[in-house]
Amino acid sequence: MLMRRKPTAFYSRVPSRKARITQTGPEVSEQEAGILDGSAEELWNRIVKLYDTGVQPGMQLVVMRHGHKVINRAIGYARGNAPGEDRSKAVPMLLDTPNNVFSASKAVTAMLVHKLDELGALHIDDAVADYVPGFERHGKGNITIRQVLTHRSGLAQLPADAFDLDLLSDPQAIHDLLVDAIPSSEIGGAPAYHALSGGFILGEVMRGASGRDPRELLNEYIKQPLGLQWMDYGVSAADVDKVALNACTGVMPRLIGMHMKRVLGLDYADAVDLSNDPRFLTALVPAGNLITTANDIARFYQCMINGGELDGVRVFEQKTVRRAITPDGAGAGLDRTIGLPLRYSPGFMVGHRGVGLYGLNQHRTFGHLGLSSTITSAQPQTDTVIAWITNGKPILGRHLRQMVGVLNGFNKIGRA
Repeated sequence: MLMRRKPTAFYSRVPSRKARITQTGPEVSEQEAGILDGSAEELWNRIVKLYDTGVQPGMQLVVMRHGHKVINRAIGYARGNAPGEDRSKAVPMLLDTPNNVFSASKAVTAMLVHKLDELGALHIDDAVADYVPGFERHGKGNITIRQVLTHRSGLAQLPADAFDLDLLSDPQAIHDLLVDAIPSSEIGGAPAYHALSGGFILGEVMRGASGRDPRELLNEYIKQPLGLQWMDYGVSAADVDKVALNACTGVMPRLIGMHMKRVLGLDYADAVDLSNDPRFLTALVPAGNLITTANDIARFYQCMINGGELDGVRVFEQKTVRRAITPDGAGAGLDRTIGLPLRYSPGFMVGHRGVGLYGLNQHRTFGHLGLSSTITSAQPQTDTVIAWITNGKPILGRHLRQMVGVLNGFNKIGRA
């Protein structure tokens, strides 16, 4: 009889005295934020219980209500406490520790595209080929910018060459790769999540429309107006060692691993390892390497809830925000890449009625997830922003009950 080998499990060490590895920034009381049911502190307790499972070396959580931070905390380690790491050199996760938010980068990248539309440099219903010479090759001439933003371009996957870390520093090589890409599904059909391809396409569109690097646009139109400490595609070589390291934790069954490879285009563990490589951390990957903090991303979403304004500074016109967060279709449809019902706007993952990404009946909530448990979202109905950044990347494991508790906590605080 053949015995099936159980998948190897990976967990971080959990210190007994968590107060020593918890940082709390300025917060208002729940009452001042209009929360009367204790759901904010309850949510943090659920975060701590999740930390106790060992799947998250470190986390940052910022929750804003009516523009006030009701939770502003970090727990655990940025480096040195992941499975297999040298714990003698552990570095705490602080509120100003920069982290890669992976696919949550897509929301910020989308808003740069919408800003260029607002400025008249492009229109999101224009063809990508209008701004990227040669993109029309292989029948791609009619693919629009909107279709890329809503994961309907037919280009969900890129060739394996796209994951060559040395290629990431060569813009011409990225351009050539996109020009040579062949659609793998119907253009304009049902959505199929673009893990990395859409970001590279939008980066080329921004260059073609503005003549400027996406990093310059991000700095001018989002980072500086919002007064953010960190928010860039990658970091300088001098700052690589400041970025929190990501770690595979928990358990990865073989079948789920195969599915994740189809979604990402490479093995899950390889994707996590790649994210820690200095070549990736210094590259420009518009859909996957925005380096920021929970505080910074929370300010971005508060600006969005406010209709494009924050602290008296107008960042986006109200009509720009409305266009960006308006769902592409009435309800959630089955995403052909991920295999789950999802609802997209031109740049965001939008909630829907019933059980969705952001909880029960969160049909007005918009935001974006990042590998595998980073959540950034805005709930206009209660003026609530959630920015939860994690550097553990579990899929399954002993944390599932606690993870459900955290998600329920997000849902509850959004209703409070």
